Amino acid sequence: MNKIISLSICFISLVSYSQQTPQRNLYGFNKYAINPAYAGANACTEINFSHLNQWVRVDGAPLTSMLSVNGLVGKSLGLGGQILVDQIGMIQQISAMGSASYGFDIAKEHHLRIGASFGYNQYQIDASNAIAFDNADPIINGGAQSGGTINTNIGLLYQWKNIEMSLGSQQLIQSTSNISLAGVDGYGLRRHLNGYLAYNQKIGSDWMLTPSLFAKGTNNGYQLDLNADARFKNFIFGGLGYRTSVGIIARAGIQVQDLFFIGYAYETPMSNIASYSSGSHEVFVGIKFCRKKKEIKEELKIVATPIVPADTTEFIEETVAIIPPSIDTIFVTRIDTVYIQAAVQEIVEVSEVKEVKEVKSFIPIDKDILFEFDKSIVKRTSFGELESIVNILNSKQDLKISLKGHTDAQGSDSYNIQLSKNRVSAVQDFLKSNGISTDRIIIEALGEKVPVANNSSLEGRQLNRRVEVRFIEK
Repeated sequence: MNKIISLSICFISLVSYSQQTPQRNLYGFNKYAINPAYAGANACTEINFSHLNQWVRVDGAPLTSMLSVNGLVGKSLGLGGQILVDQIGMIQQISAMGSASYGFDIAKEHHLRIGASFGYNQYQIDASNAIAFDNADPIINGGAQSGGTINTNIGLLYQWKNIEMSLGSQQLIQSTSNISLAGVDGYGLRRHLNGYLAYNQKIGSDWMLTPSLFAKGTNNGYQLDLNADARFKNFIFGGLGYRTSVGIIARAGIQVQDLFFIGYAYETPMSNIASYSSGSHEVFVGIKFCRKKKEIKEELKIVATPIVPADTTEFIEETVAIIPPSIDTIFVTRIDTVYIQAAVQEIVEVSEVKEVKEVKSFIPIDKDILFEFDKSIVKRTSFGELESIVNILNSKQDLKISLKGHTDAQGSDSYNIQLSKNRVSAVQDFLKSNGISTDRIIIEALGEKVPVANNSSLEGRQLNRRVEVRFIEK
């Protein structure tokens, strides 16, 4: 009975403060759940479901289920929505929210997204099974009651190179539900702030380490998570975290065929209930659909299949957020278009280039030009093919050459921006060192904006990781 009384007091406190914003242990797999600015941030459509069972074996402990969807519409607009059911003690919360976000670049390497959510929270109080200390309590005598109120969130996301930072406010507009009980004002929403800071560090060709901090709370106090997560080949995920006033959180997950993700987290129980609770468990299931194949332009109908050496297969299959080692290939089609298949993923705004006329004569080059793994250094074995392009430019002084970098929709923009520019510049530097003047070379970096294949498949991503080289007339 003493435990029940203590837990009842604990529940009241949680309902008033922290449990207004349900606890999450797997937010790293669905950041949209903590900040609306993440809606559409990765250019894919995501459907995520999570269920958290806190303080197992404790009657009335929180149970939280959430279903969310978010994706990118066009180039910059993100949309999303979520439904949440949260049960704690005698109070049940059902909420539905819709979100919108907008992203833009500052100085090419700095990416910002702003987002906002608006929705409605419905609350139901059922004290029929509660232990009453005061029989005159209006909540006890009121029977089952329900009421609701609006809910609003805002958020900001900033990305630069390997750094990611977000700030958000949940329940921005403080309000009170319209539950009608004598002497009771209703269920009041308090403004909560949260912040997330992470650094993505690539280790070797297969591993990514991400230390991060996550804080949330009100003016009465904040809770801080210190996390260290790792992933192997974008296939196996794992990590540990320490949550102040709680304990250790362990996480694990697995990616299935670039489509499904399954995750699990275990949180140790708080010290004051550790003797009769077996901890908190959360399960997560996610489905991700990346952008569908866009219509290919008429002049790109004939595309040669790049030749990939057998010993590079495991690197090509790698799709971790930071560029895996892979191969860059140049080849020319019959319509005078050269492609460099590159593991490059970036979005860089460029100045518009005036429309130019394509050369119609056939340029008989069908060799491959390779780059070093995860570098912008052209392999010596490929210099001969680059020199053949130089010979064409030297023999036809009325030609210019256009280099256009493209990527697939996977990975972190911050790392890939610089790598993309370096690889395109490597081709430019080779041409300049062989007597081709700078005013004959035009460079554009378009990132994932112009895919030629579906980014949801391995083959499609390989085709999208490219630099197009086109001969044009002056």
